[in-house]
Amino acid sequence: MLFLRLRNNVRGGSLTLDSLRARYSHWVPIVAMFAISRLALLLVAVFTLADAPGVAAATAGSFLCKFDCNWYMSIAEYGYSTAESLNQPGATNFAFYPLYPLLVGELSRLLHMNPLAAAVAISNFAFLLSLRYIQRYLVEFCGAPRSTALLTLALICFLPQSLAFSVPYSESLFLLLLVVAMYYVRREQFLAAGVAAALLSATRANGIFFLLFVLVWIWRHRGAFAFALPWRTPEVFVPVVLAPLGLFLFWGYCFMATGDAFAHPSSELHGWGWQFTAPWENVPVAIRSEGMPRIAMLVSIGVFSGTLLLLRQRMFEEFALCAGCLVLVWSGGSTGSIFRYWLFAFPIWYVFARFLQPRPVATVFSFAVLSVVNGAFTCAWLLQKVFAI
Repeated sequence: MLFLRLRNNVRGGSLTLDSLRARYSHWVPIVAMFAISRLALLLVAVFTLADAPGVAAATAGSFLCKFDCNWYMSIAEYGYSTAESLNQPGATNFAFYPLYPLLVGELSRLLHMNPLAAAVAISNFAFLLSLRYIQRYLVEFCGAPRSTALLTLALICFLPQSLAFSVPYSESLFLLLLVVAMYYVRREQFLAAGVAAALLSATRANGIFFLLFVLVWIWRHRGAFAFALPWRTPEVFVPVVLAPLGLFLFWGYCFMATGDAFAHPSSELHGWGWQFTAPWENVPVAIRSEGMPRIAMLVSIGVFSGTLLLLRQRMFEEFALCAGCLVLVWSGGSTGSIFRYWLFAFPIWYVFARFLQPRPVATVFSFAVLSVVNGAFTCAWLLQKVFAI
């Protein structure tokens, strides 16, 4: 049937070379940036393993599965368990939200794939698709020229720790669901936005911060009376109602499985030492610290400056979302990842792209620095240095 339909379209003139070019031309630069950035990281990995034969012998078959990947794989293959890690007392896989490993497990069983291969396939496909959605979002709703949108995508592809979008981590799926939810709110297709938001909060806990985006959008486009009289425009609150659903379902599962609805934060506390600390207490401590905690905090402050530039662009919804997620990072017991926790904040990279676009020398210098740092983090990832997590 598909062949007959394609043949009829060709005969009827509805499918021509020009129409195909117009339909799919947007994908060409996106696929090119995706492929070049991923191949560059792969080459860095190959050379790193070649120069570290002891490491290569142990990790050649699964060099991308480091750190949290092992936890995701345990969920995908065996499900959740209260068994603690022998090397990390108190840590269980309840510290990780379910959507990504469930998708990995289902795909591996459906196609009889190795779970690790399924995880890498899902991560890379989600990343590629998210790049296209980001481009559409920036062009349609932010008034970005196509060149600026593409520069934003290039920044995302080459940012340090962007390897996280291609390894068995949930970052790429989170980015995809986030931009899809934002995109459909802007298009006022609230059910689609709500479903994406529910899946988002089932992917990572900070997906709940999408509520900041949609609440500010309602206030700006429907006015304060929409909150006072919600029955007049109930459709706009569909994403608000659905957004926490993934979170609540996971809490319910945790309660049934362990008797503790908050097994996720409990495992993070006992296994990783993560607990809420007020930002005004945590930030000064991190700045006074030595080594990576100080660097991570200073970098995060620089990234936060990008959220302030969102206000200048009148991107208030995006500001609320990005600022909320950064404050959450500052509320951790430690700053954690230097870059990975805000890779998904594509509106920030958009304002940086706007700054760089009319400055070709600064653009070339920035990408050179980012590429070097990204390569260094990839080497550190392969060598299992903790700061590259």
